[in-house]
Amino acid sequence: MPHSPPYHRQQRPESDHKVHGFFGQYNVNLDPKGRISLPARIRPRADDDVFAPLVLTRGFESCLALYPEEEWSSLHGHLDELPSTNRDFRLFSRIMYSAAVIVTPDSQGRFLIPSYLLEFAHLKRQALVLGANRWIEIWNPEKFNHSLDQPGGSFEDVAERISKRGGPGRN
Repeated sequence: MPHSPPYHRQQRPESDHKVHGFFGQYNVNLDPKGRISLPARIRPRADDDVFAPLVLTRGFESCLALYPEEEWSSLHGHLDELPSTNRDFRLFSRIMYSAAVIVTPDSQGRFLIPSYLLEFAHLKRQALVLGANRWIEIWNPEKFNHSLDQPGGSFEDVAERISKRGGPGRN
């Protein structure tokens, strides 16, 4: 049996099967201090009683990306293999790592989003928290809806393109 990642295991009430990864869409409010509370169904836990530390950084299309430790380590490992002489690698690394901060949700699932990340993601009072398989995204709801209207094709077109690269729908 393959080893399952130690983060977020959502239990189906009707069975003993574990569903892995982050999924779902949740509307949340930011408090006046810039804190957000992750919905209970999407909170990663290190074990049954403790919330796992996460890495929060800039995401793509003006969202924030929240990575569990294992996914952040995997991303870092891939980037670490690239040569520092590559200009795109240096720029990407500067943007990704300079914005990164470690956050650990409190007992209510809250954590503080630094002001520079609130500004980057255009977050004010409300946010949309999305499960994105191996990570969590935090969006300005209007920006998220706008991102879905961008050119790139239908959901089916995108699925077909990534399946040709070994993504979803492999048969």
